[in-house]
Amino acid sequence: MYSAPVGILERARVEWFAAAFGLVVGTTMVFVPYEFGAALFQHIYPHVRPLGSLFLVGSATMLVAMLYPGWNAFVGWVGRALFVGAVAFYWWSTAVLNSSLTGSILYPLMVGALLLERTARFQGRGLLGVFIACVALSFGGLMALNPQTYQRFSLLESVPLVRWMGVLFLAMGALLAVGAWRQRPGACRLALGGLGVLFVNMTFALGARASWAGMGVYAVLAVSCLVLLLLRRVPAPAGVRWRLFRGMALASVLPILGLGAVTSTLAQSALEVELREKARQAVAAETAWLDQTATVASSMLRAQSRDAAFVAAARAGNREGLRERVDLLENDSGLFDAAWVLDATGETLVASSRLKRSGNFSDREYFQQALKGGDEVLLSRPFLTRAGLPFVVFTAPVDLGGGGRLILVAGLSLQRLGLHPTLASRSYHVELFDRRDGSLLRETNRGDVLTRAPVLGLLSPESLAAPEGMAEAFDARGRRLMVAHAQVTDTPWTVVVTARLREAFAPVTRMGAWVVVIAALAGAIALVLSQWVGRDVAQRLEALRDGFASLGTPALEGGQRVQARGDDEVTQLASGFNDMAARIDRTQKELREAIAIRDQFLSMASHELRTPLTPLKATLELLIRQSEAGQELNPERKRATFARLNRQVDRLTRLIGDMLDVSRLQSGRFTLTVAPMDLGALAHEVVERIQSSRPERQGLLSLELPQAPLVGRWDEQRLDQLLTNLVENALRYSPPETPVRIRVVEEPDGVRVDVEDRGIGIPRESLSQLFTPFYRAHNATEHYAGGLGLGLAICREIVERHGGLIQVTSAGPGQGSCFTVRLPRAAVVEAAA
Repeated sequence: MYSAPVGILERARVEWFAAAFGLVVGTTMVFVPYEFGAALFQHIYPHVRPLGSLFLVGSATMLVAMLYPGWNAFVGWVGRALFVGAVAFYWWSTAVLNSSLTGSILYPLMVGALLLERTARFQGRGLLGVFIACVALSFGGLMALNPQTYQRFSLLESVPLVRWMGVLFLAMGALLAVGAWRQRPGACRLALGGLGVLFVNMTFALGARASWAGMGVYAVLAVSCLVLLLLRRVPAPAGVRWRLFRGMALASVLPILGLGAVTSTLAQSALEVELREKARQAVAAETAWLDQTATVASSMLRAQSRDAAFVAAARAGNREGLRERVDLLENDSGLFDAAWVLDATGETLVASSRLKRSGNFSDREYFQQALKGGDEVLLSRPFLTRAGLPFVVFTAPVDLGGGGRLILVAGLSLQRLGLHPTLASRSYHVELFDRRDGSLLRETNRGDVLTRAPVLGLLSPESLAAPEGMAEAFDARGRRLMVAHAQVTDTPWTVVVTARLREAFAPVTRMGAWVVVIAALAGAIALVLSQWVGRDVAQRLEALRDGFASLGTPALEGGQRVQARGDDEVTQLASGFNDMAARIDRTQKELREAIAIRDQFLSMASHELRTPLTPLKATLELLIRQSEAGQELNPERKRATFARLNRQVDRLTRLIGDMLDVSRLQSGRFTLTVAPMDLGALAHEVVERIQSSRPERQGLLSLELPQAPLVGRWDEQRLDQLLTNLVENALRYSPPETPVRIRVVEEPDGVRVDVEDRGIGIPRESLSQLFTPFYRAHNATEHYAGGLGLGLAICREIVERHGGLIQVTSAGPGQGSCFTVRLPRAAVVEAAA
């Protein structure tokens, strides 16, 4: 009979410690992988989830082999091989490559003791006490000799305190070794208690510094010391209670952990994709704004430099006329902060009223580039003006004829550019720099511009050379960063959005931690209940647990999430859960459909309404400026301008009309006003109207009518809308030189209208959904020509309200299409009656 705890020390195996260590480290890697984003783990971070899975599988296999010693020894060796492989990679990557002495000592000691236990000499004996003593002696020597390096292992970062910790480690380790050798239970208890306190201190110290991996290692060491201290005897692995405990350990704890790991990994991957997508969207939004700014600036400067009145004033040497145009750019554009005009030698003809600087600027790089740049608008490198202000300028040459030219310069202040609020989330750091020299143009912190961009200290310019991309880097403190970058089109600018992965993924980390805690609690409760709760109840409760885990996922069609058996309270609970799950499924489906329809409508409606409003606004602003400047348009140009405005107003009217029609359809207020009418005459009128509005299609619209009038009781206004939509669609999605045929045919029970084109055709898979509101075929989206996707849905409603039928046929993309409408006569008369 062994005297506790000496006897326990002699039988306590390192394999139990290794399994617990592997489960803790593997769970941390799988559930909270972003905690391994520090520079210390840079070699394992790309493989952290597979490595964590290897730890989990190896540790779980070792645990199974220890719980079921009667199984084939091959199972245990497989687990140990997987575990040793994971530890070896982890040790080399984190300890050896980073020169970490504690890790370089701890992991080889653990693996060596684990393998020694399987030899014949140590058969039936454990080396956990020897392992703990060796770790204590090693750590004590390192801390006593070099306390500055190990201050992170103490809650109080004090060099003398760390040195005393090293002395205590040496004393407790020696005491444990001597006590075990000399069979002194009191010395072993004292040593185990002291080492447990020291390892707890290290656990909390690393936890305070958010080092989860190190905290897990020393937490397992602390728990091992406390278990060896408090345990009075080694439990005998026999009896029904042990078998039930063992069975529940495998049937509940490990599956929960495995399923939770898979679920957490999938959730983390999805959230990681979402976070990366948000970073890309932030870059895209910032890039789009800068692209728009640069494009508008270039267009405005190009238009001004080629304006006939401006060129005439320049040729005549009319500086007052030039001054008016420069002031217009500088004060009324809302874009430029300064503008000036230079002659071919660099002398100032018209100075900026804001900068109030004149003289010769021929030494400036932007002037030299403008002389060599031909007729293009050029964007300069950032520079300091003579007033000490950071600027970038756009330059445009003004051709005076006869080889003479001026240079029109418009400047953009980087200070004002930096004051513009960023479009990215506050958790992101945004930079804008010039790729030509790496100069910083703008950043979230509004730092010193014209310095070297901070991101270039993290990544090489070559890694940012692609038009857009994602990368990861480490900052000066060893924290992992996610870097999204994109180039601004037609400029030498690059936008960079940087996010610290640890902060960005903090919600995911907390979720993973709670999953681990909940899984651990659930496993502990299941093991306790397994001692007295019957198997039947346990199985049904596990079924309920799995059902709750599957909430939010579609249930099997016609099946229940949880099988309800019997007539007790558990059965009632299962039935109630099935009802709740069914309601949740229905509600989620309805919500997803409603949200999808709303988002699709809002996106298309906002785009389509903005499309005509933008040219309307631009044209009106131009007319206002010309009116204020006293410039009269010639009659031909005035008619063209008014015609363009009228077309945009007509487009808005059609869009709003379509939206009102859909609203009437959904509210049941879509009614018909039927009266006797001639369908042939209406078709002829529609074709003539469209032909006159599209002179480029002259002769390509053909109409075939019967000789006799086609009179019936229909709603003339709605049929006009129907024919117009079909013919306009045929023209819109057909090449300019292809014909469109409209046929109106009398049939025994009514009339048939065919609208046939040789356009882009319709894919076979899109035919069945073509009349659904907001739906567009894939090739129609690529051939986008405006509209909300409501026209064909309204056409179908008009035809069906008349008691008719509308169909479409197409041989496929590029093969054209034919829309066929059949309208009854008698049915409409009866409906009207």
